[in-house]
This record gives sequence, C-alpha cells and structure tokens, in this order.
Amino acid sequence: MHHAPYEFYGYRVACTAPEDARAVVTRLFGAPLAADTAPWPGAPTVALTVEVTETAPAPTAAPPYFPPHWDTDDRVVIDTGGSTATIEPARRAIHLTLSRADLDDPIVWGRWLVEKAFLVLTLRSDHHYGLHAGALSVGGRSALVTADSGVGKSTFTAWGLLSGAHFAGEDAMMRHVDDPEGRFWGYPRVAYLDPELVRSRPELTGARTAPVPARDKHRLEWPAAFEGRLRPAVRPQALLVLTREHRQTRPVSVTDALELCRSDFAAGKHDPAVLARVEDDLTRQLHGMAVLEFGLGPDLDDNHARLTALLDA
Repeated sequence: MHHAPYEFYGYRVACTAPEDARAVVTRLFGAPLAADTAPWPGAPTVALTVEVTETAPAPTAAPPYFPPHWDTDDRVVIDTGGSTATIEPARRAIHLTLSRADLDDPIVWGRWLVEKAFLVLTLRSDHHYGLHAGALSVGGRSALVTADSGVGKSTFTAWGLLSGAHFAGEDAMMRHVDDPEGRFWGYPRVAYLDPELVRSRPELTGARTAPVPARDKHRLEWPAAFEGRLRPAVRPQALLVLTREHRQTRPVSVTDALELCRSDFAAGKHDPAVLARVEDDLTRQLHGMAVLEFGLGPDLDDNHARLTALLDA
C-alpha cells in the first residue's frame, strides 16, 4: 500500500492507494509533497483512498456533468459504469474505486472522477469557490483567463505555455478564501485541446493523450520538458474575459465581472451568508486587478504577444 501527501487545486491530499494504482496516482499528482508539508499555511487536507476492483466496466459513456443532488447530498457518487468516486464533502473525503480495466483510461480516473470530485468539494465548501478560468504568467505577472465555452480559452492558455509562459490551468481555478496570498489554484498537469493543435506541435510528439468521448478535444498530459513552467497557483494582476466579437482590449467594471462570474462562484452555495462571503472575497480580488475584455484574432502568436504586452505594461 502506498501512502503519500500530494497537492491538488491547493489542497493537501493524503492519498492511500494500492501498488497497482500507483501509476495512476503519479500521473494525477506528480511528485509527492515533502512529509508534513502543505501547499500553503492552513491548507485543508483531503483524504483520498483508492481501491482497485475486478468489476467489468460498462461501455464507456460520459456521466452527467454533475451527478444528481451533488450540491445537497451528504454522499455524492460519480459512477462511470465500472469505476466510481464517492465524495463526502463534510469530511473532505474521496473514495475512488477503479475497475482494473480502467487503470489505463485517464478519461475515467482523471476527467470524470478525480478532477470532478475536487470540483464538487470546492463548490460545496463554505471557504472555497471556483471560476471557469485558466491562468498564465509572463515575466512574473499573471492573468486569469475566462470565456464562454467554445471561444478558445483552452487554446489561448495552452498556446501561452507553448510560447514560453508559465501555465496554471486552462479550465478551472480554485480560490481558498483563507489563503492570505490572494492566489487562485489550478490543475496545470493536463489540458483539454483540439487534437489538430496537439498534432501540429513537434514538442508534443509522444505526449500522453486520450480522446474525450463526444467531444472534439483530447486530454493531454504535458510532457516532462514543460514541468518547470507548470505552476500550481497564481496571484493574478489581471482578469481577461476572452471574446471573438472584436479584436480590442476594453475595460470591464468589477460589477460586470462579478455578474459574468456569478454562476461559477455561486455554484453549490445555498447559505446566503456563505455566498456573501465568497462574493466579498472575489470583489476584493478583482479590485486589485486590471479587468479587461480581450478580443481574440485568428493569429495565435499575435494574441500571445498582446497578452505579453498587457502584462508588461
């Protein structure tokens, strides 16, 4: 049995897993934390236990984006047909049951189970919230990047990493209200990208990828050559709202930005006092940033050059 602490979305993860799941754990988390350390002082610990069963998986099909009653039940179960994640938000506990046949399927244990389980924990918490955003850093200055689905957020952030930026994630960024540094925490080890983009970049040859069923994206695990530019968190100086409606950079008021993000930070928050607390926290964070609508053009290099110039200003 393998026991080690890891970091995921800014949580300290106390992981217990059998040896035959150790490769899955390494691909999910990377190197373990040093003993008795945490990602940040006061970081909460999530207990993750993994077991491997001989259950035969059902034909692969995407589970619902959120399982029924995910925001109210004491135990939330994500079921892929052969493997499951059982989440107990009050205990900050996740039990992952993996079919042996799913050990080589990162869509099952990555996208559908572990990544979603940590999202549920964050959205259910009174002291955490999430944003549908990625994050990049250039020259020591960072930007959160958000957009409606399909605008190109994943491509924009991945292209930044491929162009030399530091990368903290491309789809979800988590805020721990008790983290005094004002950081947003991501999952930088993977990206969900157009397979044509992946095939077009020689530095991604041989990277581990897996197609996402019913989606035009592949789950890509960044090769080891990128390890030095993968960052678990950023303290952003800007929030960029990507659009294809124009190719300009326009200021956005904090009030408008809050409304754009409301469905993200309010998810799972049924207590008005909790919702007010997370909204106040995000308001404070946004007041310390440049909040901008960023119009994308067809030239990816030009978009990245504009980002660099904006963060250098």
